Amino acid sequence: MSGASSCLDESDPNALTVEQALERILAESAPVSGIETLGIAEALDRVLAQSVAARIDVPPARNSAMDGYGLRSGEGRAGNVLRVVGVSAAGHPWDGTVGPGECVRILTGAVVPDDVDAVVVQERVSVNGGGQVTLEADVPPGANIRGRGEDTRAGTVILDAGRRLTAADIGLLASQGIGEVAVVRRPRVAFFTTGDELVPIGQPLGPGQIHDSNRYTLAALLKRYPVEFVDLGVIADTEDAVRSALTQAGATADLILTTGGVSVGDADYVSRLLQQEGQVGFWKVAMKPGRPLAFGRFGSALFLGLPGNPVSAMATFSLFVRPALLRLSGTEATPPWTLRARLQEDLRKAPGRVDFQRGILEQCDGGWVVRSTGGQGSHQLRSMSLANAYIRLPAESSGARAGEDVDVIPFQSVF
Repeated sequence: MSGASSCLDESDPNALTVEQALERILAESAPVSGIETLGIAEALDRVLAQSVAARIDVPPARNSAMDGYGLRSGEGRAGNVLRVVGVSAAGHPWDGTVGPGECVRILTGAVVPDDVDAVVVQERVSVNGGGQVTLEADVPPGANIRGRGEDTRAGTVILDAGRRLTAADIGLLASQGIGEVAVVRRPRVAFFTTGDELVPIGQPLGPGQIHDSNRYTLAALLKRYPVEFVDLGVIADTEDAVRSALTQAGATADLILTTGGVSVGDADYVSRLLQQEGQVGFWKVAMKPGRPLAFGRFGSALFLGLPGNPVSAMATFSLFVRPALLRLSGTEATPPWTLRARLQEDLRKAPGRVDFQRGILEQCDGGWVVRSTGGQGSHQLRSMSLANAYIRLPAESSGARAGEDVDVIPFQSVF
């Protein structure tokens, strides 16, 4: 069996459920104020501050959906012979007339002449000598013609305020000739880690020391969101050093993120200072990994103190920091995508906390299957690298058996 080895109940009456904790965080995470104007080339992933309306009809004129021949639909009977009187190509419309017994060669995207109300695809005609074609099938009115404004009508709202711009949105704006948009200012995030045991990359480890991985993990995660962030580094385990870092961050940031120092140890100055000089919303959540999660305010900033163990830090980031960042940036904090998958092995856990065990999710025979990455210790960062999903086991359960369907949260929906 994989997962927790203890069968003791881990219930804590002072801990919030995941849902309660998230509700409190989002209630305090109002969108930041401030708007800036950006060129659309720099606007990918930014959040619109104002809705955008179409300036022009798209397409701006009737055009052909296919390479073929444009004609009057009254001439569109199989066996009719038509004379080709011109060519309409994309960017080079035919400006003549098309009369009875006539047609115009037309290419995909080309403007349809006023006299034409049907296009026959080129595969359904025979090209004769002398500039004539013979229809091999009937052509109904409107065939293969895109109407003016069929995609978008001028004045129609095409993108709503609060939308995080995708590559397709950028293309849509460009198709309207819109070169700039008003976007929400990016939230400012300040983060630091605490712990005298942490050593920067490139320096040798001494007794009892480890390399600082959490700061690099947080920076990598934050790069996926429309935020500005500043890394305040590793802060020494002294009350003055932690106070200085919190004061600096609280004066300049919209959100402070820390890892470590939020438990109840003698050197856990973060939680102590938050209680003494800030505001505490809560500091325990009934989840594993990640129970010691502190939330509140310090200075003018929201505060989220993540656990120091790297897996716990990533789990709490994905479930709590991510939605807070989305809300702060002015967009919707969508819930993570959850699916059901067939478990390939037994998993154990102690009742009392919801478990988010690391798993490997795959498709098999048209369905989803999932297995554990193995060890589930909150210090085992390699398991996060191997995993692509959380296996969510309810608080009241003692685990799950191979063959059962379990809830699975793909990482792509939370990171």
